[in-house]
Formats: sequence, structure tokens, C-alpha cells
Amino acid sequence: MKNSGVKSLKRVGIVAANNTGYVEAMFNCIESGEVAVPLRSMEDQYRIDAADITQIVTPTENSAWMSRKFTHSDTNEIALISFTSGTEGSPKGVILTHRNLADVVTRLNSIMQLDDSIREYIGVPVYHSFGFGRCRAVAAAGGEFFIPNGGFNPSEIGEMLRQGKINAISAVPSLWRVLLANKDLIGSYGKRVRWIEIGSQYMSRQEKEDMKSLFPDARIVQHYGLTEASRTTLLQIHAVEEDLLESVGQALGGVDVQQTSEGQIAIRGNHVAASYLINGQEVTLQDEQGWFLTKDLGRLKNGYLYYEGRADDVINCGGIKVHPETLETKIYTRIACSNGLAVCRKPDPVRGDGFLVAITKDLNVDRQQLKEAVLQSTQELGVNAGNAIAIVDVESLPKTATGKIKRQQLSKWYIQEFIEQEQSTNVANENFKDYSPIQAIFNQVLNLRQVQPQDTFISVGGDSLSYIQFSIQLENHLGYLPKKWEHLTLQQLEELPPQQRLNSLIEMNTLLRTLAILGVVLTHAGLHLEGGSLLLLLIAGCNIARFQGCALIQGRLRAIIPSLKNILIPYFVLTAAYQIWNRKLDFGTLLLVSNFQGIEVQTSNSIFFSWFIANLIQCIILFSLPFSLQPVRNFAKFSPWLFGLAALSVGICTNRLVPYMWDTSHLYNQVPHMLFWLFALGWCVHFAKSRTARLVTTIIAAMVTPVLMGFGGLQLWWVLTGTVLLLWLPYVPVLRFVKTPVQKIAAAAYYIYLTDMIFVHFANVIGITYPVLTAAIALLGGVFTWMMIQALQQFVFHSFFKKWNYSEYLI
Repeated sequence: MKNSGVKSLKRVGIVAANNTGYVEAMFNCIESGEVAVPLRSMEDQYRIDAADITQIVTPTENSAWMSRKFTHSDTNEIALISFTSGTEGSPKGVILTHRNLADVVTRLNSIMQLDDSIREYIGVPVYHSFGFGRCRAVAAAGGEFFIPNGGFNPSEIGEMLRQGKINAISAVPSLWRVLLANKDLIGSYGKRVRWIEIGSQYMSRQEKEDMKSLFPDARIVQHYGLTEASRTTLLQIHAVEEDLLESVGQALGGVDVQQTSEGQIAIRGNHVAASYLINGQEVTLQDEQGWFLTKDLGRLKNGYLYYEGRADDVINCGGIKVHPETLETKIYTRIACSNGLAVCRKPDPVRGDGFLVAITKDLNVDRQQLKEAVLQSTQELGVNAGNAIAIVDVESLPKTATGKIKRQQLSKWYIQEFIEQEQSTNVANENFKDYSPIQAIFNQVLNLRQVQPQDTFISVGGDSLSYIQFSIQLENHLGYLPKKWEHLTLQQLEELPPQQRLNSLIEMNTLLRTLAILGVVLTHAGLHLEGGSLLLLLIAGCNIARFQGCALIQGRLRAIIPSLKNILIPYFVLTAAYQIWNRKLDFGTLLLVSNFQGIEVQTSNSIFFSWFIANLIQCIILFSLPFSLQPVRNFAKFSPWLFGLAALSVGICTNRLVPYMWDTSHLYNQVPHMLFWLFALGWCVHFAKSRTARLVTTIIAAMVTPVLMGFGGLQLWWVLTGTVLLLWLPYVPVLRFVKTPVQKIAAAAYYIYLTDMIFVHFANVIGITYPVLTAAIALLGGVFTWMMIQALQQFVFHSFFKKWNYSEYLI
């Protein structure tokens, strides 16, 4: 420790604020040759005393936009003293020179190729190293930047992109994950983004791939660094592929990085601060060769740095060292989620350290499933310690201002409070008794006895058959239907403000479902609009991907059981009742194999065409069974869309090749090996998230569909048009009075299919032969049947199951 020369220059304290006034004050101070010292407040006595501040400036908030040229000096004079957050012990000042600041901007702007046309949305606080670095970089290029008043807001970003106000965005990975979870707010306007910088936190390869897809024309750069050595490595995400996306880039422009024998990262270069300021004295942070030894762990491979977490966060379980971020990545992969949990150490009397997994309400995963994922992930890392794992609920994860998890704070909290936390969690669960309007919708539509605040429509077993009914009631309550509402928790749904709107958006999935069932009914009534049932099979594949896809990818095949029950129970009841009334037993129809018996057998032994229901059940089972194999799940986790293309290829092959060995033309080819490709195409449609994936899927559908279905006839147009609309027009605006009947028909579509031949026969018996009127009777009859079934289920649920506390779910 030695006396510092930091007191030779005037030191100006600048009260930190996330606005342009703060940036202007910082720029003015640095340009004038004075030392800028960000303060938390006017009363930040620790920093005031430590830096011997003689003047304090409180910035006034100016416009959200700032356009100002800022030129860096290249001297070794002190420009800035930036104090660390002080999460571990007292804050320490990092002494940064003009040369430190200039080196960062020079390297960053060179690799990002900034020019004066940049108009950047800075999504991180400008009073921290990352945010202030973005201000300097944009100002040095002669561009403009925008500081959002309320912080990072994906909706605001989407609107500004639509209006052409911004062409660059900067944020840390935790914020990018929020945006990636709401891609629809950006949509095709992502191509307007030219520059992106991502902060220094772990971000998975898949997340970076998603960034490239959402912003196809952007130069996307991620950095690794610290306040002491900003932007040490830079990764050009837009220019690299495959495993390199797991890295944090290369050291460029005079920066050196090395890995010590203990696995820690050491840094050298003109961007590295010379010293710390601790209690008014300067403490050198570089060794004699100029190396700065961090507390971060990493490994170098072919010049690329792979970050592996903080050295002081490592969990030593029975002598085996586990990096929390590595374990988190494996857990997230297994549960197909990307946020909502943190791993840190906890005391273990046998092994030294155990694993504490803190979860928030954002993690919509079954507790037992999560524990299995943690156990399997630790075993993969060489630790078999099931009884050393603790999973606890927290309101939120403690993080620094730049989004890094404060793991040691979590560990200390657990040691002091975990018993009280466990008790309070149990009490909280028991007090959730009064039904709110949205909770009542959960109870009524899904027949649940209890719903927890963190439950979502999908997590409690919602499927395509209950989706529309739920959405109708939700929209009636809110006045609108939030996009992706099925992924929102009960608590999040209850926080949405009701609004009244004249127009509303309807999902193309719902609209096509209505049109398809109308086509089926009109065909059965005699108008010959064949093809609606084939579109329904494609939509079924899309809905399985949407509602059960995540669970299937995790290997939870039981997720399809609710859908199978919703399809099979009414089918068996209706079929058995008809056969008893007709006094003619037909096992083929009853057991859903009549599609292998021929159309004549179906029509002579049943009052409805069971081939579609048989193929639907058969395709669901055939598509789901491969997920019992780990290699299949691994492939699907890597890319659900590519997996869907592989399944589509299998379906195409069976459609083309099996007829050479088994001719099913006498069955009208209404058998699963001929129709499986439609179901698989639906899966592809749902998981075609990027523009490239949608384009490729469109091209494949346009090429394959005519070959498999023939170049003439309505069936081709039902499938091909439906595929294109689902891919490119997910929502369409309609008047609310139109939307309600469309939703009702879509919700009742399965029951309409089950019963329409009954009502067509009834119409013929009473002398109605006009097809449109016959179809109307069949349509209304199916909707009425659906409404009666719903009412019966509610009656049984409330009068028996709820009274006797018998079961959580009513089948």
C-alpha cells in the first residue's frame, strides 16, 4: 500500500442518475481534466471521504435523447474513480485513467464499426461501467443515444423500432432474456437493428442463436470484463458459429489474457486500471509484469475465452468442485427454461458444501421435476448428492445493477433464515383460498381445486381443447387477450389492468380451426369442401408442440395424457352408447383401429367418421414415444424445429415408401404412416421462430405438399394455405362481436366433429336437404353438445369432487 497521487487533481462527486443530465456532467468533468466520482446520493459519505471530494454536482434530468461529441484524451492522468458495488465488504474505488477509457472505446468501436448514424437504446444504467461505456462509444462515433426513463422495456424498444427511432440496443443477458421471451414485441422489425452490445454475464449458445435470428442484420458483440478491465474480450456473435458461441470472445487490440494454474483469469493491457483507492490510499492491482489477477475462472481454447464463474462462488462438494453457472446451464437445459433460478453453496455436515437452488415465481417448473433435473445435472458433473440439495422459494434473486447474481448473499441468507422461510412458504400456500376472477377461470375451465400464484395455463395441464374456452373467459374479464398469455402466471395475469377495446386480435390458429371444422361440416352436409380435417390434423401437431412440447422434450410423456383423455372419453362414451343402442358391437371402431378396416366398415358401423380421431390419437402416440429416448430428447433440446424437420422427413418417407410394401389405397390412405407428415409439419410450424426457419418451412411445405397430396383438389389448398397463414400471420384483427362466435366454434370443434353426422342425419329425417341449412343445424348441435358437456363437468366438480376433497383434477 502506498500514498496515492489521486489527490493532485480536483475531485468532483456526481450524484448517479440514469439520465442524460448525469452523462453530460460526467463528460464535462472528464473533458475539463477534473476527476469524476459517481456517488449514490448527496449523503454518500463513504465515497465522499474516501475520494476526498471537494465539489458535488446533482445533475438535472434533460431530454431522454443525447447527441454530443466526446473525444477521449490519451494521457495517464486520472479521469474517473468508479467504486465497486461493495457486495463483499466495503466498496473500493477503481482508479481509471484517460488512456484506460480511450482504449476501451477505440477497440469497441473498431470491432462494432460504429458510425455517426447510430441511434442507440441504452438498456442498462449509465452510471455503471457498461452503460457509461456505451455513452462514450456512441458519443465518440458522433451518434445519438436514448436513456429510457423507466429502464429497459421490450414494448418500448419494439415501438421505437417500428417508428424507426433506434437502430442499436445495449443490455445485459438477463435483460436480453426478457426480450427473447417476448419476441413478438419485436417481430420483423428486428432487422432494423444494426448494432448490439451484450454485457458481461453468461449467455448460452442457444440464446445467442436466438439473438442472431431476431436481429439478422445486426453486428452483435458480447464482452467479458470488469470495472477494472472493461471489454477485455469481445465476441462477434454475428460472425461465429457452433461452440464458439459458448465463449466470451477474444482479446483484441493489445489486450492479453491468460489462465493461471488455478484456473483464474489474468488480464493485461492499456485498459486495465493501475490501482484501487481504499481508505484514501492507492493500492496497486497489477503485478510487476502488468497482469491483473481476477477472481473469475475461465479457460482458453484457440484464443477464445470461456468464462466459468467466480472463483469465490465455487461449490466444493466432497472434494469435487462445481461452478454454479455451469450447473445452472445444465439445469436450464434439462427443464427447457432460461431464467428464474440461482445456484449457490450451502453448508453440508458431510460433504462441506451442498447445493442451494433458489427459485422465483418466474420458473414454471414442477418442484419434483426440478429436483430431478438438479440431481441429474450434479451427477453429470461427478457429484452424487441427492440429500445435499435444497430448493427454496424467494421473491427475487439478489443481483448487482448489471444483473449478476449475488450468490454469497443468497448463501448467507439461507444460513440465517431458511427455517423461517420454509415455514412462511407453507403458510403462504395455505392462505390462497379466496377466488379472484382469473383464479375462478382456472377453476372453472380446468376443473382445479387449487391454483398457486406461480401456476400457468400450461403448467396445470391446459391443452388445445381448453385453451380457447379459457381465452374467451380471460378476454371477457380483461377486455383484451394478452399475447402469450398461456405462459403468464396466475399472479402476472391478475396484475394486468382490464381495458375495453372495440377491436381485438384473434389467433390464426383459432380462426383456421373454425374454418376447418366448417369445411368438415359442409362436406358432410353435401357441399364437398374436402380437406378441412387434414388441416385440423396439422393444427393438432402445432398445438401438441405448443402445449406439451416443452414437457415432451424433457422426457415427460405423461404430459399428453390430459389431451388423450379429453379426446378419448367423449369418443368412447358416444361410440359405446351408439353400439349399445344399435345392438351391434364393433371393436374396430371402439378401439380406434377402424381406419385400418376401410371406409365402408366405418360408415356402416358408426354415425361418424372415426378415421380422423383414430389418426389423431395414433399420431400423438407415435410422435411422443421417441421422446422416451435420451438421444432424441437431446436433439430436440438442441433445436425443436430441426427435430420437427427430421420427423417431417420420416413422415414423407413413410408416405412415399410404405405403399410399395403395403398398399392402403382401399383405406383412402387414412392411416398414420400416410398422414404422420401433416402432424410433424404442425410441430415445425410452431417451432419455426426465426424468419429463416419460417421461410425454410414455407418452402418445404410448398414443395412437399403437392407431391404428397397431388396438384389438384381442395385438400392441397387447405393444408398449404393454412401452413403459410400459421407461419406468417399468427394474429389477425377482428371486431369483438365476430370474435366470440368464432372462438365458440373453435372451442367446440372436437364435439362438432363427433356429433355432426348425428345432426346431419336428424336434418335429413325431418326433410331438410339444403346443405347450408343442414350444416348450420349440425354446427349448432355440436356447439350445444359442447356447452352441455362443460356444464355437466362443472356440476359434477362442484357437487362431488370439491365437496369431498377427492382429487385435484376432474377427468
